[in-house]
Amino acid sequence: MNNLSKLDEFQILMKMDAKYLPDEYVNDIFHYTSPQGFQSILFKNDDCLTLWASRFDCLNDVSEGTIAEEILKEVCDDLLRDNKIDEYLYELFSNVKPPRTALLHYTEGESFKITRPEYDRYVCSFSKNKDSLSMWNYYSKGNRYEGFNIGLYAPILKISLESLFKNIEAVPYIFPVIYNKQEQKSLIEKMLLKLKDLYQKERESQIRYIVSNRLLDWSLIFKKECFQHEEEVRIIIYIAKREQKIPVKYRMNAGYLVPYIELCFDKECVSEVVFGPLQIDEKQKMHQVKVMEELLQSKEYSAIVDYSKIPVRF
Repeated sequence: MNNLSKLDEFQILMKMDAKYLPDEYVNDIFHYTSPQGFQSILFKNDDCLTLWASRFDCLNDVSEGTIAEEILKEVCDDLLRDNKIDEYLYELFSNVKPPRTALLHYTEGESFKITRPEYDRYVCSFSKNKDSLSMWNYYSKGNRYEGFNIGLYAPILKISLESLFKNIEAVPYIFPVIYNKQEQKSLIEKMLLKLKDLYQKERESQIRYIVSNRLLDWSLIFKKECFQHEEEVRIIIYIAKREQKIPVKYRMNAGYLVPYIELCFDKECVSEVVFGPLQIDEKQKMHQVKVMEELLQSKEYSAIVDYSKIPVRF
């Protein structure tokens, strides 16, 4: 007996997850922070390191979450102009918006749950680059590059995330950000042309559903090319608005109120600690490395310690 819904069958035909999203990131990632942030992240709690994930609509990039819809419209215009879709499909594809609810699959006790609640999304940002001058400029404080970045093993981080959100109506991902506009357009075009090939009148609701949900996913992994120096990797958490097990907190940043949630990770996630471009000689840098190693060992971290190799004078 076939227990699959029409939507399930259509999504299998589409093979959505295999083609139209990037793979989750599996290499080391680096979180740049000030000296005060460093202390809070590693030493606020004795049993874990603590990071903040901010609600996406309060991030400092005002275009956050809007790029995917803009690119979808451009791709639809291109396809119509090149006679790859007709006017009807153009209207079908281009008028879709991200959904108000999100499909969440999670464990509760021994059960596997699937729900579709209203949601919030939270983001915690990292970089692929452990020694980026632009990131030191942005996150270190003062003109002496006083800051650190904290290296994390992405696969262990993922396991820790899954443990953190077990029995909670939420789903975490670790995705690299896509900055290249042609790559963004290519992902959307491939999906739309596949939908065109599978189009039947009775499948229109499934098609809208798929485009809508892909827009939701793309909205937090597409960014403008002007931010590509960040080489960003993101923890993205979809969490039900009704979920009470992860309390939402609030902080002020440059006069703006930012909702956030605290993420507590196993100390084994930390692979490395890197000093910013210290304005001291090599002997002093090596001494600071030794002191930091002592501190981390006293707090039960097994991370290696390094310092920036960027040769700044001031």
